[in-house]
Amino acid sequence: MAKYTEFKIWRLMYAMAAVEGWALPEPATGYPGSASFRRNNPGNLRASPLLHTTDNNFAVFIDEFTGWAAFKYDLTQKAKGNTVTGLTGESTLRDLIFKWAPPSDNNDSEKYLQRVLQYSGMSEGTKLKELLD
Repeated sequence: MAKYTEFKIWRLMYAMAAVEGWALPEPATGYPGSASFRRNNPGNLRASPLLHTTDNNFAVFIDEFTGWAAFKYDLTQKAKGNTVTGLTGESTLRDLIFKWAPPSDNNDSEKYLQRVLQYSGMSEGTKLKELLD
């Protein structure tokens, strides 16, 4: 049985994927699925040790399973302070989102954060280490 904390990280991942626009194909309408879906990249990661190739500066993973694994790995490494982002276990979800989707990339980071919080049921002050406890 998975630990509750693992449930927390997956809730966060699903919320972030939804905000990133992860959308399945709709054969009835001819919609091929979102770019992140076609790249097997639910987190819209730009880099990962698990990537297969890149497309338009985004990582492309060999399959959906690998994309989700890469997403979890990336968040885990950020929570452990093992990235160049400056994020650590003491960083909050607010800190994470403002690094993940920064205003400098023309993101509405506050709106992104509020949608992630709404979808995940978490608070902006949740510390990243709480995802790993």
